[in-house]
Amino acid sequence: MLKIFPFLIIPLIFISCTPQIGNDGSFESPVPSQTFEATVTQTVEPSATPIPPTSTPELINSICSPLEGETLNTISEILTQKFIMPRPGNDDGHQGLDFAFYRRNERVGIEGLQVHSALKGKVVAVLNDRWPYGNAVIIETPLKTLSRELLAQIKPPVLEPTVIPAPRVNCPPGDLPFSIDPEERSLYLLYGHLLNPLPLIVGEEIECGQIIGEVGNTGYSSNPHLHFETRVGPSGASFDSMAYYIVQSTVSERYNYCVWRVSNLFQLFDPMLLLSAQEQ
Repeated sequence: MLKIFPFLIIPLIFISCTPQIGNDGSFESPVPSQTFEATVTQTVEPSATPIPPTSTPELINSICSPLEGETLNTISEILTQKFIMPRPGNDDGHQGLDFAFYRRNERVGIEGLQVHSALKGKVVAVLNDRWPYGNAVIIETPLKTLSRELLAQIKPPVLEPTVIPAPRVNCPPGDLPFSIDPEERSLYLLYGHLLNPLPLIVGEEIECGQIIGEVGNTGYSSNPHLHFETRVGPSGASFDSMAYYIVQSTVSERYNYCVWRVSNLFQLFDPMLLLSAQEQ
């Protein structure tokens, strides 16, 4: 129950309590002798140091050609081997695109032609003369860094379960060399059969259009060409090496190779969907 204590109420207006007598002998109401206006003092606490706004990162909305002298409109003219989706759990098909030519404009042969990064990203694997990719690099680009318009054109595959490799693939047991991020997915681009061992290092940031190597004939290759693969997988992957088919490869390399090519953890899709995407 709310109690009111009258003695706590302090009047702000003081008046004279002496009655005034009029000329006709009547009492007149007392006239205030002095009026005090209440003054409200507001204490303003010092404001905290303002936090500068966080800048929104600019999303990627365009693709760079992976080969010197070629545009995204002309690169299909030197496509020598199309993409063929492998059977589930098998290491067959043709899991990328091959680009090559014997003579084009004023140039004879594609060997030594500069290879450029098709997207901004981060190096997650550098392979030095490992079978079958030879000298190769894998670059990761998180899907969240791509614009919605570009994603709509690329149409990356939706998440699917992993598969058990077919027995004839002979994939060894092992443990993933990285932790899977269940929330984030990335685009992974592989550039294979490059001419020389690469000076790149894992974790290095790469810009779109940056030179990452030269077209070569290393690994399982019968003529100079660029082998280009595109996959979508869990963000944060990293491989120290991968290899298959030959006895010189280690168990760890063969396991990594099966994770990359066979397990469906890194879902394969036609690289032409990426290279045909245009800025809107």
